Amino acid sequence: MPDDEWVELRVHGVSGTPAGSMLDRPYVSQVGGDDESRYFRSVDTAGNELAGHHGQVLEAYHWGRLTSGSKLKALWLILLPFGMVNGAHFMLPASGPGRTARALHATCDALLRLVGVLLTSMFAFAAGLVLIDLIAWRWAPQARFIGSLEPSVVLGAAVLLSAAVVVVLAFLGRGYREGRIIQLRQRIRAWRTHTPLPPTPSVEPPKERAVTPLAQESFYSGDSRTPTLRDLHIAAGLFVVAAMGVWVAHPFAWEREMTSLQLAIAGWVLVVVVVTLLGDPERGTRDRMTEGPAWQGLWKAATSVLGIVGLVGSVAVLVAAVADMGGVNRVEWTALRERPERFDVIANWLLVLGVAALLALFVVNLALVVVRRTDRPQKGSPERYFAPYAWGMAAALFTAIGAFIGVGFSAAVATGVSSALDLSTPVTGSSNGAQVTVGTTPMLDRVAYAWGLNVVILVVIMLVVVAWRMRRRRRTDERVTAMYTADGSLLVPPRWVSRVRFAVQKARVKNAIGPICLAFASAGMILAVALAVELVPCMNSRDPSTCGHLPGRLDLLSQPKYVVGVDGVAKSNLVALFGAWLLIAAAGWLLLQSRKAVAEEGKRRGLNVVWDVLAFWPHAVHPFSPRAYSKRCVEDLRERIRWHLDRLPEGGTRRDLVLCGHSQGSLISFATMMLLDESERDRVALVTFGSQLRVIFPKAFPAYVNFAAITRLYDDLDGAWINLYRTTDQLAGPVLSWNHQIDTDGARSEHFPKPRDGARADEYADPYRTRRCGADWRFADPVAYDPKLQDGAVAEIYGHSWFARNPDWHECMATVRAVPPPDRGAKLSQAEEEAWELARSAGARTRPDDPLTE
Repeated sequence: MPDDEWVELRVHGVSGTPAGSMLDRPYVSQVGGDDESRYFRSVDTAGNELAGHHGQVLEAYHWGRLTSGSKLKALWLILLPFGMVNGAHFMLPASGPGRTARALHATCDALLRLVGVLLTSMFAFAAGLVLIDLIAWRWAPQARFIGSLEPSVVLGAAVLLSAAVVVVLAFLGRGYREGRIIQLRQRIRAWRTHTPLPPTPSVEPPKERAVTPLAQESFYSGDSRTPTLRDLHIAAGLFVVAAMGVWVAHPFAWEREMTSLQLAIAGWVLVVVVVTLLGDPERGTRDRMTEGPAWQGLWKAATSVLGIVGLVGSVAVLVAAVADMGGVNRVEWTALRERPERFDVIANWLLVLGVAALLALFVVNLALVVVRRTDRPQKGSPERYFAPYAWGMAAALFTAIGAFIGVGFSAAVATGVSSALDLSTPVTGSSNGAQVTVGTTPMLDRVAYAWGLNVVILVVIMLVVVAWRMRRRRRTDERVTAMYTADGSLLVPPRWVSRVRFAVQKARVKNAIGPICLAFASAGMILAVALAVELVPCMNSRDPSTCGHLPGRLDLLSQPKYVVGVDGVAKSNLVALFGAWLLIAAAGWLLLQSRKAVAEEGKRRGLNVVWDVLAFWPHAVHPFSPRAYSKRCVEDLRERIRWHLDRLPEGGTRRDLVLCGHSQGSLISFATMMLLDESERDRVALVTFGSQLRVIFPKAFPAYVNFAAITRLYDDLDGAWINLYRTTDQLAGPVLSWNHQIDTDGARSEHFPKPRDGARADEYADPYRTRRCGADWRFADPVAYDPKLQDGAVAEIYGHSWFARNPDWHECMATVRAVPPPDRGAKLSQAEEEAWELARSAGARTRPDDPLTE
C-alpha cells in the first residue's frame, strides 16, 4: 500500500472555531455532514480541493453548531444553573465496589436531584413573582389599557404566562431523540399502520475497556428516565405557580383550607419526594441494555406513571386556580397595592430547603471522600498529578455555585423589574413602627446583600491569587529564560522574555481553580446558612421585624435592604444596595447579550462556551439542562473515521488516519477512540493539543477521565499518541508528562511511555526549542527562530490557539504516523505463553495444546 495516502482529521475546541481557522486556509468547502455536524476541506479560489503539507487529505470536523447553531440556543444562558447541577453529578468520585460507598454515591445523586427540583421551583417562583406580583398585581392597575381590563383576566393571564415560562425552560432543555411527544407519534403511527412499535435501542458496553464510562455506548444516551424527570420538574414548577395564583386571589386561602391550595402544596411535596427518590442516574443507562434485574423495569414504569400523573395533576390545579380568579374585585385590585402576603412564605421555604439540601450534600460528599480515602494516590505516584479538585468535593462545590447563580438570576430579574417599574412597597420594619421598603421579597433583598458581599469576597480571592503568582515571579522568570537559552545565549529579544513570563503567570492561574472554587463556595455557603438561620423565625411572615439575628458581628453575614437603627430611623444598607444594583446590571447584561446572540452566530459561539463544556455530559439529575451533544458528536466522528478507513487500503506500516483534537475536541477525540473497535484503532493515531486531559478534566470528572483511562488508551494505541502543549496556554497543559525540571541540557520529567519508571531525560528539537517529554511535546511560544529575527517572526504569543503554525507540527504528524500498527497475533502468543508459565508454576505439567497430552 502507498504509505503517503492518509488523512489528517482535526476537531476543534470550545467557541466553535471556524473551519478556515482550523485548517489555517482562506477557503474551505463542506464535504460531509449536515447543518450542525459538518466536515470541511480546504479549496482554492476555483473550488479545487487542496492537500495538506505531506499530501494528505486535510479535513476539519466542526461540531460548534451543536451548541450555538440556532438562534434559540442564545437562550441557553438562562439554563446555566441547571447545567451546573447536572454537570455536578459527573464530578462525583467513583462509587467503588463497597456497599457503603455505593450508598453514599446514590445519596449524593438524590440530593443533587433535590437541589435541581428546588432550583426549578425557584425559577417558577421568580417568573410568578415578576408576572403575577410585580406586573399584574402592582403595576397593571395603574396602566392605561391593562388597568381597564377585568382583574381576573389580567391575573389569570399572568398565571398562565408564568406557567408558560416553566414549559419553555423544559423545551429549551429537550434532547435529540427522546421525549413523550416522539413516543406518542410512534405509537399513533404504529396504531394507524397496524405495525409493531420500533424496538428500544439497546447497547452492550465494551467490557474489555470499561475502565471509564466513556468507553460504554450506553453512557452517551444519558438517563433513560429523563422524560419522566422532565415531567416531574414541569409539575413542580406548575404547582408553585398554581399556589401563587390561589394566594394572589385569596390571601387567606390557607386559613380557610381551600382545596386548590392544599392540592398544590401536597402535589409539590409529592413531586419533590419522587424526584429525590427516583434512583441512581448511573443505573438509568443500564436499563437500555438487553439484560438487567426485573425490578428496575417495574420501578421505571411506576415512576413514569407517577410523572404523568403529577404533570396532569399540576395542570388541573393550575386551571382551577385560573378559573377561581373571579374572587378579586376591582376595588381591592386598584386600592390595596400591597404585596401578596404569602409570596414571602414561598420564597423563604424554597431558600431554607435549598440551603438544607446543599448542607446535606456537602456532608454526604465529604463522607464519600472519607470512605474512598484508601484510593487516594500515594505521594510521588503518577495518579497524584491527576487527583481531583478539593480531594473529591468538586460536586458539592460546583452545585453550590450553580445554586448561588440560580438564586442570583431569580433575584436579578425580580429586582430589575421592580426597580424599572418603581414598585418598592413600604412595610413595617421594627416594633416602633419605622417604615422600610422592600423591592421584591425580604428573602430576595437579603440575597442581594449576599451577592454584594460575595463580590467583595471574590475580589479578595483574586487579590490573593495575584499575590501568590507574584511571589513566584522570580522562579517563573528563571524558567522562561532557561526555555529560550541555548549554548549560553538568549534566542529571543530580552523584552520578549518578560512578555512570555507574564503570559506564563496568567496561564498558571488555572492551577488555582480548585482553591478558588473551594474558597468561593465555602464563603457562599456560610452566607447562605446565615441567611437561612435568620429567615427561619419569619418563614411564615412577611414582617421583617420577626426575622432572627445572629449574635454579635455574625449578624453582618445577612442583612435586609434597609436597617432600622435604635432611633427608629431606617438607613440604607450600602452592601445590599450594591448587591441589588449588581443584580440589576447582571440582568441587563444578560438581556443585552442574549439579544446580540440571537442576531449573530459569532456572539452565540462566545456566549455558549460554557455549554461546549457542560453540554458534553448527558442528562442525569436535571432535565432542563441543554441537550447533550456528546452522543451526536462522538457517533458522527466515529462513523467518519470508519468511512475514511474503509476507503483507505490496509496493510501499511504506518497509521492511516491521524485524529487531532484541540481543547474540548481532545475530550471528544479521546471518547471516540475509546469506542473504536480494536482493528480500527490500530490504524488510527491520536494527537491532542491545547488539551485539558490532565490539568482540568481528571480533576473535575475523576470517574470519567483519569490516569487509568489515559494509560489504557495509550497502551491500546501502542504509543501512537502525542500531546502538544504550551506553558503560555491559559486553558490547557501537559497530558502525558508531569514533574518537569527547569530547562537544562539534562532536564528530566516523568512521562509516557512507561509512566511509572520515574524521571527520565527529555529531548530538545533544534532549532525551535521544542521539548520532547516522551509523548508530550512542549512548543515554545513564541517560536525561537534566531536571535536576529531573520529566519522567522517573533510577533505574537498564541497561547491556546494556532498550534499547527508551529514548524514542528509536521514533524509531530510524521512521528505519530510512524508508529506501526501493533502485531496483535504476536501479542496474543506472548500472552498465551505468559499464561502457560503462570499455570506451570501453579502445578500444571504439560501445555494444554501439547499433542502428547492425554
